Amino acid sequence: MQAADPLTAPAPSVTHREVIFRLQAAIDAALAPVLPALAAEPFALLDFPDHANVGDSAIWLGELAWLTRNAGRAPALTCRFDDPADRLDRLPPGPILLHGGGNFGDVWPQHQLFREAVLARFPGRPVVQMPQSIHYADAAALARTARVIERHGAFTLLVRDRPSLELARRHFPCEARLCPDMAFALGELPRPAAPDLDVLLLLRTDREAVGGPAPADLPADWPVEDWLTDDPGLYRAALRRTRLGAVLSLDPRRLGRAARGLDLANRLARARLGRGVAQLSRARFVITDRLHVHVVATLLGLPHAFLDNSYGKIGRFADSFGTGWNGCSRAASRAEAVAVARRHLATAGG
Repeated sequence: MQAADPLTAPAPSVTHREVIFRLQAAIDAALAPVLPALAAEPFALLDFPDHANVGDSAIWLGELAWLTRNAGRAPALTCRFDDPADRLDRLPPGPILLHGGGNFGDVWPQHQLFREAVLARFPGRPVVQMPQSIHYADAAALARTARVIERHGAFTLLVRDRPSLELARRHFPCEARLCPDMAFALGELPRPAAPDLDVLLLLRTDREAVGGPAPADLPADWPVEDWLTDDPGLYRAALRRTRLGAVLSLDPRRLGRAARGLDLANRLARARLGRGVAQLSRARFVITDRLHVHVVATLLGLPHAFLDNSYGKIGRFADSFGTGWNGCSRAASRAEAVAVARRHLATAGG
């Protein structure tokens, strides 16, 4: 019998639930050292991802779920990277947490500059970077980050792949630990509806896209989409519900600026994740080069094949934590991913 191709063959005996449980336990272990401080005093979670990319909302909601479940409290303060600086004037006394994701480095410089500004403004205050992927193309930017971290003196850096961990330990004078992506803290997600598509190709259209032509014989009813567009009126509706909820609660604590800011952030994140879950759930099989399509599809138990992004972020994460399962395949090209999808549909009777 011919051996299965290790690049495309799914893990035959591992279920998506086993992957979820294992990575949730790894998150608990990685964050255990900071948990006493989080439980003892109010803390901040900064750099709310106020944009349409579903993946960052999944991370945010995973962070909130873990913090509420384990520390017994939600953040006392949040802000966006581009909020006025006085937003941080009333920082709570506990640790400062920075939102995780894939923007540590110089691919998305506005978030890195905000991160470094927080470290420079609060030297010696415990700051914990929630799990990130690290990528630098510019050695000068890497050296600048190292200087900022050294001057701060109390920075803990959680990373979500081994190459990022090796880079951090080689260049940054701080504690660095491996931790899975925080979206896994959400646990298993239900699919909201039965699928009505055979295959959905959800592929990047931003600066991390690899590109390349789609196969010429791609079926017309296999749509190619991204998930970077908010529903019309989302922000206005979320803001209205936040204000109304605060007033109707008759709770003075919900009327404050910080409480309303967190409520608005969570409403936006829930709506964006819900949109992404509904988009993926339309399909019996998904092809993607987005890390969080791989993650959310795993939380849904949705069969899929994943390609890598422009700098290998997805493969690095999958290799570091073994995120393969019996409905998940890794492909080297779009054509190969399409072949995997065809095989899945034939086997499943699609």
